[in-house]
Amino acid sequence: MRTIKILFLTIIFWSAVVTMFAQQNQTLYFMHRVPQSNLLNPAIQNECKLYLSGMALPIVGQVMPPMHVNYNNNGFAFNKLFYYGTGIMADSMITPFHNGQDPYRFLDRLRKVNYVSMETDIDWLSAGYRWKNWYFTFNLTEKLDIQASYPKDLIFLGWEGNGKSLLGKESFLSYLGASVNWYREWALGASTTINKKWSVGARGKLLFGKENLWFKSHQLTWKTDETDYTYTFKADWEMYSSQQFYDITKLQMDYLNDSLMFEMDTVLDPGNITGKDIKKIIMDGRNPGGAIDLGFKYVYNNKINIYGSILDLGFIRYKNNVNAIKASGEFVFDGWDIQPNFNSNDSVAQAYADHFKDSVIKLFDPKLVKKSYSYWLAPKMYLGGTYTINPKFNVGLLFRGDIFLKRLHGGVTLSGNANLTKWFMGTLSYTVENNSFKQLGAGVLFKIPWFQFYIVTDNVNGFIWPQAARNVNFRLGINMLFGCDKKQTSTLVN
Repeated sequence: MRTIKILFLTIIFWSAVVTMFAQQNQTLYFMHRVPQSNLLNPAIQNECKLYLSGMALPIVGQVMPPMHVNYNNNGFAFNKLFYYGTGIMADSMITPFHNGQDPYRFLDRLRKVNYVSMETDIDWLSAGYRWKNWYFTFNLTEKLDIQASYPKDLIFLGWEGNGKSLLGKESFLSYLGASVNWYREWALGASTTINKKWSVGARGKLLFGKENLWFKSHQLTWKTDETDYTYTFKADWEMYSSQQFYDITKLQMDYLNDSLMFEMDTVLDPGNITGKDIKKIIMDGRNPGGAIDLGFKYVYNNKINIYGSILDLGFIRYKNNVNAIKASGEFVFDGWDIQPNFNSNDSVAQAYADHFKDSVIKLFDPKLVKKSYSYWLAPKMYLGGTYTINPKFNVGLLFRGDIFLKRLHGGVTLSGNANLTKWFMGTLSYTVENNSFKQLGAGVLFKIPWFQFYIVTDNVNGFIWPQAARNVNFRLGINMLFGCDKKQTSTLVN
């Protein structure tokens, strides 16, 4: 039991110290009769000899397209920002920032750094095949990941300005960042049972980036001195992009007109895209990359199994039509003397611009860099276990963590998994994450000869009360299964 205690304490410890925010798949993790659970742990082997799935399959792939969609927001739910008023405003949608409202009920709920993410996976083709005690998988998937982070102080600055609660303090604006990454993934995996206790698996991925936009701030602060109101700005940020449509050819400061000038060429006109252009974008292979998934299963005894996996250890090397802008520096503004301008023809604003335009630009010095860059995927890790109550029912406890902007974000899921018949499986789950304690998940599997239908979500409430949800997600599809009714091998029994 010592191993189980260590596992339980590890999950509780990490759940307490990390920010509760994660992209989700937790309910699916212990639904091992669904072949797609192998995507979360490459050591998991399906019970059938062969499975096929994907939109490329005729009819089957179009009736219930295999896909995964997820939205997360750990800062607030929609109904905390937009809601119906009272009295004469009862028929109008208002925000906490309307007159008569208390904006700090909303602002104080925000975390120091808040995150929003969206992801979509479309499965073009996937397959799994069992050979002796080996299990091989293949996946071809289109993926779109969108992530953004914003600090709480940025919202306070927008509402209060710099002369109230942030006066005399350094406004924390770092971790302001965003990324959009569209890529295709070709994956080949294998798993095997080493002995009666251990099963291990790995999956290698060949990646091809399509479009990428990546902004991150290493340092971004603004401090207003409480005595003389001196402003101190510190900035160190960078932005990268690789896309098919435009190419920035020049970026420079126009001191004569006091503006930042850039020149841009149109590579592909978004308003005049042909079928040939779409094919070119989809089949583009000029941004290669690679990643690996690793997983294990450990049989502690006849009732307790322990699972762990780490996914998306890799990167994409963007080379096509690359543009990067970098800027860094520190600027101190302690005011200026307007007295000499009272008897001149120049306005105070013009005098200020003439005095500071050179120094500010030189301090932050934005530069255009035409150089390939590596975009690292956000690694995901799982650690959990199941306890078998009887041959048809088990309970599971799972921790999941994501790494975004060098910070670990996690969530914990408790699930009950029922294998009631050969043709039906049901799962219920409860997840704590996104600063929310109201996430009830569910998953169902129906099987008829050669076909399996499944749908899984980590938050049923998100479909019933979407306005109050911080997460909305689902995964669904149809699998074709063969060789499921044969006598199980000793490997599967173990």
